[in-house]
Amino acid sequence: MLTNSRVSDSLHWYNFDAFRYVFAANAIVSVYSLFEITAAVWEISRNATLLPEICQVWFDFSHDQVFAYLLVSANSAGTEMARAIKGTCTDNNAFCVQSDIAIALGFVGFLFLGVSSLLSGFRVVCFIINGSRFYV
Repeated sequence: MLTNSRVSDSLHWYNFDAFRYVFAANAIVSVYSLFEITAAVWEISRNATLLPEICQVWFDFSHDQVFAYLLVSANSAGTEMARAIKGTCTDNNAFCVQSDIAIALGFVGFLFLGVSSLLSGFRVVCFIINGSRFYV
């Protein structure tokens, strides 16, 4: 959304609340994902979690859930806004196409975060049942 530079004098992504919401949600989830990648590398390389294991398991699961819902909410709002401005996009077809692509990539991010949420949920259940780390 941020790189959508094909604009006219009337259409800018930051003039639409829904597109700003899409940008903010995707930025927040990107920062969270980078943190989780770093935490996963730490856990694999040191064979220890950043937080105590019970906290780490619940932290991962709860944040995956919250950020997945944030993404789907933002991208749903962005989809509605993109649909609403389709009539004004005859002159700025590139703006609308780039907006659609940004929203679609947000939904792809949601799918990956959904899979991560399922895996972290599995990890929570294994921790509750076994009381220790689950290795695959």
